[in-house]
Amino acid sequence: MGKKLRAQIVIFNQPIALDGYRISFHPAGHIFGSAQILAEREDQRLLYTGDFKLEESTTVEAFQWQPCDLLIMECTFGRPHYKFPPRAELVERLCQWAAKTLRAHNVPVIHAYALGKAQEAMKILADRGFALIAHRAVMPLVKIYEKFGHHFGEVELLQSTTPVAGKVIIAPHNAREDRLLKGITNRKTLLLSGWAVDPGFKYRCRVDEALPFSDHADFPALLEFVRRVNPKKIFTTHGPKEFAWSLRSMGYEAQPLEGTKQGELF
Repeated sequence: MGKKLRAQIVIFNQPIALDGYRISFHPAGHIFGSAQILAEREDQRLLYTGDFKLEESTTVEAFQWQPCDLLIMECTFGRPHYKFPPRAELVERLCQWAAKTLRAHNVPVIHAYALGKAQEAMKILADRGFALIAHRAVMPLVKIYEKFGHHFGEVELLQSTTPVAGKVIIAPHNAREDRLLKGITNRKTLLLSGWAVDPGFKYRCRVDEALPFSDHADFPALLEFVRRVNPKKIFTTHGPKEFAWSLRSMGYEAQPLEGTKQGELF
């Protein structure tokens, strides 16, 4: 955001006063440091979720529940067929794929968002004893995570001279045409994305495998979230408009915010 950014550090759950509102930030479970924003005034509570996930993660603060009157929520996976496997199953499948690829004397390349999902995958693999190599887009963020107490073992930077045999490479999906990666002729690729639920996803993304490992809530989790915070009115954003209709069919007053799009997937 630039070196001239002026920022005020606010600790989770410690309110600040702003323009007559009481503002507080609460863990969203999306990536390390992600926050929901709660605004309160005259006994009314407005909650803006941003991206969120209810499941526990190894590198993310646990999601925190905040009841509210007015809710603005992201609904990226707001269609019923987006139901992800249990986290333990996904973790096991990720590690098994990496181990199988190494046994075949190939180089596993795991594609994930440079911020958040990459570090989550790295922590899972490091805890299982895998040696890791990080792409140059990932490494600076790894260093920040390490500064705040997350450890990934001895992570090497991917360079032309880096020995890759027996190691797992973590790189963003948009780096798949990077010359350093293309130069590894025996590489096998796995993409981590909730969109992997969609048939044919791995072929569209030109990877060998895809795993529905997401840092967003799936459809059942979105519904569970709404039930537990129990808002009087809901606005949905960053997802399909149909999700608002699903909520209306359940008796909630809900409508999509206009003029918002999910943005690029990778």
